[in-house]
Amino acid sequence: MISRISLLKCREGVSEEAFRDGMMGAVHDVIAAMPELRAGEINFVTDRQQRSHLGRGAIDIDGFIEMFFDSYGDMEEAYRQSGDALLAALEPLVEEPLSTLVAVKKRDTLVPAYLDGKAIKRVSFCDRKEGVDAATFHDEWWYTHSLLVKLMSGYCGYNQNLVIDRLVQGKPVHYADLPVEGMVEFWFEDMDAFDECYSTTGFKLRASVHAAEFIGTVTTYFVQAVPVELKK
Repeated sequence: MISRISLLKCREGVSEEAFRDGMMGAVHDVIAAMPELRAGEINFVTDRQQRSHLGRGAIDIDGFIEMFFDSYGDMEEAYRQSGDALLAALEPLVEEPLSTLVAVKKRDTLVPAYLDGKAIKRVSFCDRKEGVDAATFHDEWWYTHSLLVKLMSGYCGYNQNLVIDRLVQGKPVHYADLPVEGMVEFWFEDMDAFDECYSTTGFKLRASVHAAEFIGTVTTYFVQAVPVELKK
């Protein structure tokens, strides 16, 4: 599955209430009518405290839009038809230029149905450690690190999003211009479960040690994810 993640920074002078209203109004309506879209959600940052043993990176956001497509071609067709309308709806609400990550999503651990819409969601934007290339990051993260995460307890959902393209105002840019190699999604039943997860031996002696070998910085946020009801 292809995931398109548009990073949003609230425009100066726009209140948090106005930002949310606009995102759930005109922006939501454009996304809901987008062709080829399989699913979408608008994520609002609720907590930006850094919660990582690694340093914080350059990503500074108030929210993000995530849209899911079956293929890269479907995503391009959707934006050919609706991209201008989406940018027009976003223009009065967010700072420009608009930065976007295109990723391949790996659903590692699905959130149980009984927690759907109730679990706490945390996202982390990861870049590469100096000297680590994209292929090494991919192999270490998707294979070895994925196995090590399974040694941790407390979480109820886990996704990995491997970045395959980076766009600024719709134009491809180099990694150096938008240094994100992956986005992690974790879900927890509550903050006690979060604390449990990051106090486990699996994290402290396994996953965190391994992460420091190939990840440079990790920028963390808690978010409220609001699904978009598609007009189909």
